Amino acid sequence: NPLAANIPNFNYQANGYNNAPAKPPYIPPPPCKEGFTRDCGPDVEAICPSCEEELAYDPDEEIQKSPPAKRSRNRKDNEVHHFWAVKDCGHVYCRKCYEGRKPTAKNPKTTMRLKDDNPKKILCFVDDCDSDVTSKNAWVGIFL
Repeated sequence: NPLAANIPNFNYQANGYNNAPAKPPYIPPPPCKEGFTRDCGPDVEAICPSCEEELAYDPDEEIQKSPPAKRSRNRKDNEVHHFWAVKDCGHVYCRKCYEGRKPTAKNPKTTMRLKDDNPKKILCFVDDCDSDVTSKNAWVGIFL
């Protein structure tokens, strides 16, 4: 006998009673602030604050492709977000206004507000909202 007097004590039923911890109870999110919604439906119409057009997804809409870059385009470059939300305040913009948020040489007009004392700083277009939307990190893309 290789085990000699050291016989193992196998308890085959020990695992049968290990229950997973219970799920925590559902706590609904607090109600939305005035002017915001979590609902969507035929009676709710969401508007882009910059161009004041309805935020509607049209799968047949042609997406303007930028001219080919010097490097090959990867999967992240080909991602298409139909809407963009500002992380700080939650305001949602259409793709056209998001792409036109910074003034360029070809298009000096911007779809956002520029800060008075610092014209390189871009603010959310909504009145009484001072969220900084200059960097890409201030935004989150929304897929449909």
